[in-house]
Amino acid sequence: MADENVKVLLTGGGTGGHIYPAIVIADEIRRLNPSAQILFVGTRRGLESKVVPRLGYEIKYIDVRFIIRRLTLKNFVTVYKALTSAFAAKKIIREFKPDIVVGTGGYVSGPVVYAATRLKVPTLIHEQNAFPGLTTRLLSRRVTKVAVSHAAAVKRLKSGAATVVTGHPVRREFFEIDRSQARQEMGLKEKQKLVIVVGGSGGALKLNQVALESSRAILADPDVILIHITGSRYYQWVQEEREKLALSPDLAERYRLTDYLHDMPRAMAACDLIVARSGGMVHEMTVTGCPALLVPSPNVTDDHQLHNARSIAEAGAALVIEESELSGDILAREISALMSNPGGLKIMAAAAKALGKPEAGNRLANIILEMANK
Repeated sequence: MADENVKVLLTGGGTGGHIYPAIVIADEIRRLNPSAQILFVGTRRGLESKVVPRLGYEIKYIDVRFIIRRLTLKNFVTVYKALTSAFAAKKIIREFKPDIVVGTGGYVSGPVVYAATRLKVPTLIHEQNAFPGLTTRLLSRRVTKVAVSHAAAVKRLKSGAATVVTGHPVRREFFEIDRSQARQEMGLKEKQKLVIVVGGSGGALKLNQVALESSRAILADPDVILIHITGSRYYQWVQEEREKLALSPDLAERYRLTDYLHDMPRAMAACDLIVARSGGMVHEMTVTGCPALLVPSPNVTDDHQLHNARSIAEAGAALVIEESELSGDILAREISALMSNPGGLKIMAAAAKALGKPEAGNRLANIILEMANK
């Protein structure tokens, strides 16, 4: 019988790709064990400082920064902060006395998980990328277990690491929503085709540029609805550039601009194609069965987004265009070809669904509770 007083410390942050998996795990632990005590550890600068308290979870903060991968004096501060944050993490762990510490990636999770290994607390790291991040690679042989989203990640970890392929924890809203209901709620007619362009939570300059350049050609198909999610820092600029296009009333009505889409599960369930980066969002695409045109970010460590994109493309669920090869003309041509081939989109959607692991969050929660109760 599970210990009702189990304590779980979760750490991960900086971006939504690291925070939301931790929140899914917390939700699934609460679903299995409503009495479980859950504590998050993050930074005040990261998105977790806004998201975690809003969802009703307790969070404590440490001061840690990411390493800049070039020679710079700022990294001396980063190393100093990493050392002091490990001491701060130890203090939090000693006070909370968790039965297990779980890291979901990002620079904040490294010092916390490391501190837990030093204190002999059971530890689990979840790695979302096909190419494991630096934190995972450094700690893989110290932690009790490494859970991975992609099977391809296993061979890129040090031999001797205890690994399990779980898939990626995704919010239930992404796989419990009905496509026809989602389309109806979004006001889409039967023949209309929804294309979403999104650059992740922070937005992506290149995707915004090519979406603007290609919008007229994409919307030449009268059945296409284009939702362009700019990210908050680019919204005003994109809005001004869109005005310069002087679109006809029909095209303007079908070109919908927003800085952020709160109901992404519904939009993804309703859409026919998503144009996006290939970070953590690829897992949401697969569980919803959403065909994708992926443009990996070239500005990430170890080119992990390219590895993610290729693993999805190899399964037949996506096409990949590297950013250096992307232009408005190419984007419009690829979208037009996909939109005119509904049979091909259905095959891609089925391939995406086959890749998706909606049970990943529940499986991880079960593994964590089992480890905590040992």
